[in-house]
Amino acid sequence: MSDDTAHARMSADLPGDQSASGTEIDALRRRLDEHGTLLRKTQQQVGQLADSVAALVAAQRRRERGVNLNSFIAYLLFTVLLGGGTFLLYRTRASELVGGRNRAIEERDATRKRAAELQESLATRDSAAQRAHAYYQLLRDGKRSEAIARYGEIEQDSLTPTERELFAEGEKKARAEIVDAGYLTGLDAFRAGASEKAASELKRALAYEEEGPRAAQMRYYLGVSLVKIGDADGAARELEKALAGRVDQAGIVDARYWLGLAYDKLGQYEQARTELDKFASAAPTHPLAGTARRKSAGLARRAAPSN
Repeated sequence: MSDDTAHARMSADLPGDQSASGTEIDALRRRLDEHGTLLRKTQQQVGQLADSVAALVAAQRRRERGVNLNSFIAYLLFTVLLGGGTFLLYRTRASELVGGRNRAIEERDATRKRAAELQESLATRDSAAQRAHAYYQLLRDGKRSEAIARYGEIEQDSLTPTERELFAEGEKKARAEIVDAGYLTGLDAFRAGASEKAASELKRALAYEEEGPRAAQMRYYLGVSLVKIGDADGAARELEKALAGRVDQAGIVDARYWLGLAYDKLGQYEQARTELDKFASAAPTHPLAGTARRKSAGLARRAAPSN
C-alpha cells in the first residue's frame, strides 16, 4: 500500500472536527514525500559514492598490484644484475688469483732452477779451483811433463783470465824447457857418437814440438842417428819430414845424403840415387860429396843389366 492511499483512508475515517486539519496533514504528507524523495536521492548518491569509492579502491588495488609487480620485477632484475656482477667480479678476481698463482709457481720454479744452477756453478767452480791449484803446484814443482799432459784438461775448466793466462804461459814454458833439454841432450849425445841416446832424447823433445824450424833440425839429427843404429825405415820418415821443413835451406845440406843411405838400406835404389845425386850437385865441396857420387855410381852399376 502506498503512502497516498494510507493518508486517504486516514482522512475518511476522521470525524468532522478533524477535517480541518486535513490540509495540515496533506502538507505534512508532502513534506514527508519530499523528505523521502530527498532520502532516495541521498541514498542514490551514497550508492554512487560507494560505487566510486569501490572503483577507486579497486583501481588503487590494481595500481598497488602493478607497483608490487613492478617492484618484484625490479627486484628480480636487481638481483640478477647484482648476481651477474658478483659472478663477473668473482671470475675476474679468480682469474687474477689463478694468474698470480701461476706466476708465483713459475717464479718459484725459476728461482729453484737458478739456485740449482748457481749451486752447480759453485760446485764446478770449487772443483775447478782445486784442479787449478793442483796444476799450479805441478808448474811450481817443475813437473813439466805432467803439467803439459794435464794442460788440455785444465784448459777446459772455468778459469779466471789470470789463471788461464798464467797456465798457458806455464805450459808453454814447460814445453820449451823439455824441448830445450831434450834437444841439447840429444845433440850432445849425437856429437859424442851415442846414437841410441841421441835418438831417445830427440824423440822425447819432438813429442812436445812437432812443427817448426827447430823441429826440422831435431828430425835431421834423429834421422841420422836412426840410420847409424840400423832403423832405416824410421830414419827415412824423419829425414823426409826434415827436408819438408826445409832443413837443407837452414844450412844442413847433407840431409839428402843420409836420406839416400836410408833408401839404400831399404832397397829403394832409384830413390837412393836421386837423393845422393841431388846432394852432390847442391854441395859439391862438402866432405861427403865424393862419397855420395861413388855410392850413386855403385847403385847405377847394380841397377844396370849384366851382359
